[in-house]
Amino acid sequence: MELLGTNFGILIINLLLVGSWPLFSIIALLGLRRRSLTGTNQALWAILVVAVPVLGALAFFIVKPGENDQT
Repeated sequence: MELLGTNFGILIINLLLVGSWPLFSIIALLGLRRRSLTGTNQALWAILVVAVPVLGALAFFIVKPGENDQT
């Protein structure tokens, strides 16, 4: 379904990515406040989360910095 050369499937995917970026970033930054990290590490993670759209926040949730392993 193309109207005026616009593919609505790609448009919807782009809107979801752009809409999810602020949501993921806010959740990751709030989670970063609760982690026990040094000031430098917190600053670097905050820059990564804000500067790299979606992937920075996703990396934060995958790596889980500052969590103590209970193994």
